[in-house]
Amino acid sequence: MTAPGPTPAPVEDRCAVCGGELAERVCPNTVCRLPDRSFSRLYTVSEDADATWDVVFRFKYGGERHLADDLGAMLVTFLREHAAELQRFEVRTTTALYTGPEAHRLWDYLAVIVNAAGRIDPDRSFETGVITKVRPTGRFLGIGVEERRAIAEGELRAALRVPDPRRVEGRRVLVLDDAYSEGFTLREMARALREAGATEVAGLVFARRKGT
Repeated sequence: MTAPGPTPAPVEDRCAVCGGELAERVCPNTVCRLPDRSFSRLYTVSEDADATWDVVFRFKYGGERHLADDLGAMLVTFLREHAAELQRFEVRTTTALYTGPEAHRLWDYLAVIVNAAGRIDPDRSFETGVITKVRPTGRFLGIGVEERRAIAEGELRAALRVPDPRRVEGRRVLVLDDAYSEGFTLREMARALREAGATEVAGLVFARRKGT
């Protein structure tokens, strides 16, 4: 499920959905415990969450856009190493981001990363625009679980669109995001894609990290 990193916990001590370590035999990530999470599982590029998030943070918030090449290389390495397991996904795409008027961020950082990955290995390319976000929504960074859930199930759910359902109908879809905290964003992406006809949706992130 994950790329090399710190020594992982035994399988029986890890969440069957996200691969994270259990706390008193329960996954601390809220959506992993929900019966209606809509996605099958989560794949994680790196188990070194802090170091990987540092790279993502510098790229996403710190203006170090050259780090897209490093993140793209990490992504390609993971996809190559897990090719047999991931080959069932006919569609690879990115989490919907809004970059229009009043957007928090005016560039699609995930598209920049997958474009870098595609330059390294065209066979590991991602489609963009499979799922879109038509308006800005509340930010997750720095807020609590219930606030995140309210935004996800309200504003975010209402803002998502699958412009051409034929791109996902009857197909398995792998959705890339930068990080997995509680799982609310991935749940909404998966819900929209499943409603559009996808038979399975799974997530792929660079790191699992609370509070991101």
